[in-house]
Amino acid sequence: MRHIDRTGVTPGVRRLIQPAGTGQGATWPGPGFVLAIGLALVLAAALAPAGLHQRPVPSWSWAVWAAVFAAALVVFTRAGLVLREALRRVTWLLPAVAVLAVPAALFAPAGSRLVVAAALGARAVAAASMGAALASWLGPSGLTRAVRQWRMPDRLADVFEATLASLTIVLRQVRAMLRAREARRPGFGAWSDLLAAPADTVRGFGRLVASLLLRSLERAEAIEQARRARGGAA
Repeated sequence: MRHIDRTGVTPGVRRLIQPAGTGQGATWPGPGFVLAIGLALVLAAALAPAGLHQRPVPSWSWAVWAAVFAAALVVFTRAGLVLREALRRVTWLLPAVAVLAVPAALFAPAGSRLVVAAALGARAVAAASMGAALASWLGPSGLTRAVRQWRMPDRLADVFEATLASLTIVLRQVRAMLRAREARRPGFGAWSDLLAAPADTVRGFGRLVASLLLRSLERAEAIEQARRARGGAA
């Protein structure tokens, strides 16, 4: 499991922002450089030809996707995750890949749809895995530092930081509410109930989402008041 200190900084980001000449910090680039390299790898995977437009999938595309996916696993380990946990996080991306990317293979010629579907899936998994690995390694604090190192306008950087803080709050609330929900259930998971009682299950998820929004708003207001109390801009 990864560890985060009281400031919200992960061990990987702490190594990145450690001043030069102190310990291992001299061998690490800044978060801005790491984010730039990671986004370049995401673009390389996303822009590699996948067999659409009636063209065969080039062999170098498979090499690019394999290299980016391997790099994503390395970044996950830099974030403090073991390989098994990294692969488990990658599997969370598979449903979105199957729904959003693979169906585009239907526009390919009939004889090559299977190969194109595999190529589209590999491209989406490689790009999404690298993005998720970057987010896991840098975290909200590292991403904010990276944006500020890019000399982005202060207003835009503040909006980006507030957005990441809000997303972090929402994710924490989701995990807490799902744990509480499962603790009150005799069984695990909601798919069986969705098949047996779809209306009640959907209604229950609706109440869960409404409660999540209310709790997130309350938490966001508390954080905003605390930020202003520390001297933050209004």
